[in-house]
Amino acid sequence: MFVTGHGPFPSYLLRFNLRTHDNCSCGEKGDPMHYATKCPFTLSWHFQTPTVSLKLQWLKNILTNNFSRTRLRLLMRFICDENNLIVEDNN
Repeated sequence: MFVTGHGPFPSYLLRFNLRTHDNCSCGEKGDPMHYATKCPFTLSWHFQTPTVSLKLQWLKNILTNNFSRTRLRLLMRFICDENNLIVEDNN
């Protein structure tokens, strides 16, 4: 879900009109990179922000490193379980 961007992310749900906006509760765009690197709600699982030119290599490194994959799974579990906390919904 993280790599493809499909899942409980506001940026994805907006495409299907399941959300009225793509913002996280903290006010920034709610896409996978936001939750993995910047969101104050997911601080425990943050990764170092990659440069744009190294983003693909950064993703490959995360997926091949067991520790990083575990952190990514925990992050995704938190996002799924606590979706009402991290996704601002004005409906």
